[in-house]
Amino acid sequence: MYREIAAKTLTAKGKLSYFNELIFNLDENVSKLLGCWIIDLKQDTYVINKTVHLKGTYSIQLWYAIDNDKKSSVFENRVDFDEIVNMSYRDYETLSDDMFLKVFISKYPTCLGMELNENNEIVLKIEGEFYIDAFQEAILYVMCSDKKIDDLSLDEEILMNVNPNYLVNKK
Repeated sequence: MYREIAAKTLTAKGKLSYFNELIFNLDENVSKLLGCWIIDLKQDTYVINKTVHLKGTYSIQLWYAIDNDKKSSVFENRVDFDEIVNMSYRDYETLSDDMFLKVFISKYPTCLGMELNENNEIVLKIEGEFYIDAFQEAILYVMCSDKKIDDLSLDEEILMNVNPNYLVNKK
């Protein structure tokens, strides 16, 4: 005999390995790259036709030297991204198309490398990794035993589980 149980359950898992290469052309005469920080990550998920998208922004702060290493300056830029997440769906009969999505960031976007090319352009290589879980209301089919055992009444359960001589034995 099978029973149907309606529950919120994990119906899909996804992973997004984010890789981006950015090129910046600054007006100043850059002589050396000194450092790069990626801060202020904000992300959100949305679904279009059962395709999960991860949309977000982060700020890049690039520290560099100018005028033959005599001065330094910081360049700041905001980067937007919108990526499709590869999802693996389980075989559940879902009750609705509404998905609750939860994002886990296993690797925040970081700068893997930066390079100053011959055209005085700065090339940044950025990577990050995100995991997304999708929860939905679904119907689970559970096999049950055909043998029916009646539940104990409250009085029967108390008689089976309570020791009436508990305090007497403690003296």
